[in-house]
Amino acid sequence: MNNPADRIACSLLCVGMCLVWYTITVMVSALPGFPSLIASGMMMPVLCVLEFSALVPLYYCYAKRYSNIPFGSLRLRQALVFSILLLCLIVSQSFYLQQESWTGGQFGEAQSKLLLFSLAVVLLAPVFEEILFRGFVLQGLLLWAPRQRLACALLTSVGFAAMHTQYSHPQTLIALTALSLLLCYARIISGGLKLPIFLHMLNNLIGVSPWLWQLTTG
Repeated sequence: MNNPADRIACSLLCVGMCLVWYTITVMVSALPGFPSLIASGMMMPVLCVLEFSALVPLYYCYAKRYSNIPFGSLRLRQALVFSILLLCLIVSQSFYLQQESWTGGQFGEAQSKLLLFSLAVVLLAPVFEEILFRGFVLQGLLLWAPRQRLACALLTSVGFAAMHTQYSHPQTLIALTALSLLLCYARIISGGLKLPIFLHMLNNLIGVSPWLWQLTTG
């Protein structure tokens, strides 16, 4: 994309997508019943449904006009290689990650709410988060610094970690940054969003697997 006008337009659209996501997050957190949403374990499902419903249609509208954030295809070899890298990353993180009070609190919820939570973080969150971060944020940076892929990926990853305000331990933020760097690499190598979405879903599925195991054995 060499036309400066197109680059500016795409950059503004990327910023606009971030503002849409941020506005939804702020509006939900400002609801009078927000504390009860957190206490009931329904905050994440509600937030995921709203953000998915807003960002996915906007992405498809963008993709009809611009081709620089393609959905791409999922190649078996790439999926296997990056899945192995993801598993290695998860294993290494198990040596230093600490239990977050926010995630631990979900274990006390009713089974139906745990199931909704798991479905939201496995099926919905990876889609709109990849569209937002490995799609619009990363691409918005690459538009102006195409040769600085590592710097763009690092900035994207720091922003991705920072948006997870529910976590308090610095080790978790480091783990999220590392995960995002892997997802950025997958996005650049594959040329589309499908591979990072798949990896993100796999990561979250592994993360909620203890809860799913509890649902099936409880």
